Amino acid sequence: MKRFLPLIFIILGLLLFGWGIYTSFEIYAIKKQEKINANFAGFVLSVCENKELKNIEYPNQGFFIFKTAEGKISTYGQVFQNPTDINMYSSYHKMSPTKAEVYVYTKEYNFGEYIEELLKDPTSFGIALAGLILFVIGIVYMLILQAQYKSTEGKTTEKIVEKNYLQGLEKKLKALRLAIATHEIIPKESTEEAKKILDDILKEMEGKK
Repeated sequence: MKRFLPLIFIILGLLLFGWGIYTSFEIYAIKKQEKINANFAGFVLSVCENKELKNIEYPNQGFFIFKTAEGKISTYGQVFQNPTDINMYSSYHKMSPTKAEVYVYTKEYNFGEYIEELLKDPTSFGIALAGLILFVIGIVYMLILQAQYKSTEGKTTEKIVEKNYLQGLEKKLKALRLAIATHEIIPKESTEEAKKILDDILKEMEGKK
């Protein structure tokens, strides 16, 4: 179970973070649409009543231009007075058979506005932040477990090597004992064999240092 905890933290963190971001963006999109709708409603009323629209509620969110077939232009006064970066807006143009034209400019989604809206909403921000914290905890926990696993694996390998060395040393010592025991029967061969075994043991011991 311990090995799955980091994965659980990471998945849960991503879910909470995604939920918080989605919720805050939905709130941001709804509020933005409401502002554009309010601008449009005010513009339509001014055109229907044939009145000059001197201002709209949210001028930074978009504007509209209506040009009649006779060339009369209806929009709110600040459009032509203040410089506007058209690249920040998405636009649409429609012309009727009578040559009347409508231009619609709505400000595109802005990352800065979205972050501002996210910070204003404590619930969505809290959910997203909690998810991010859980995700980081999961990553850190996973790295710690991997380090512990590598350390344990290294120790296990050392134990296996040590065990094999001791087993090999035990076999050579038994062979040495046998060579010593047979010294009286075949002295020359036993002495040479004993010397060879001792040389091997000493080489292995030097290699272990």
